[in-house]
Amino acid sequence: MPVSELVLRGCDLFASAPDALVSSASGDMDIIHLKRREVLEPWGRSFRGLGVVVQGRIQSIDQTLDGREVALQTVDPGEAFGQVALLATQPVHSVWVATTPSAVAVLPEDKALALFESAPMALLAARGLADQVSEFLGWQKIMSVTPISSRVCAWICWAAGPKDRLEVPKQAELAWRLNTTRESITRTFQRLQADGLIQRDEGEWTLLKRPALELLALGENKDRD
Repeated sequence: MPVSELVLRGCDLFASAPDALVSSASGDMDIIHLKRREVLEPWGRSFRGLGVVVQGRIQSIDQTLDGREVALQTVDPGEAFGQVALLATQPVHSVWVATTPSAVAVLPEDKALALFESAPMALLAARGLADQVSEFLGWQKIMSVTPISSRVCAWICWAAGPKDRLEVPKQAELAWRLNTTRESITRTFQRLQADGLIQRDEGEWTLLKRPALELLALGENKDRD
């Protein structure tokens, strides 16, 4: 079943792509509906192709050496996925799982590779992957912060960017990303709120005292010369 070109235009990867390429991709794509916790590829296979989340949310899941499930990447509606596994010479094995009932538009591997042979799409893909690398480097810097409470403060300042507000995260997912427990995340947010550094307003956190948060985000480094 072909995918609407309007759906693809809502994805950053295709937003400024040439009309002919968008038309070709939409005609070669299929919509796959996934139930919550349903995997995109059966039997634990890695997805090889290009996908766009139309509805819901999916995550790239893998297991650590001690058997814990970790989320490597989260993809929301209007975002593309699969570029890394498609273009990398040694891609990391991961399985895409729907965290909510979802619909994804998928382009087979051969069609996706042919699409990226086009110079305009290759440039758009490169920009998207550069954004992902930048985000991963940001996470890597945050993960170097200790203790955990300071790591949470570092994430708050980074996630808010120049603004003083950010969406309330799903604490289980944030715990995965920060390599800690959901209980630690909850305790840290409660303490920051009690100390008057942040305030919850429905679905958002307001940063009330950003300088204090930035000082806490230094963690063990704040006492070094």
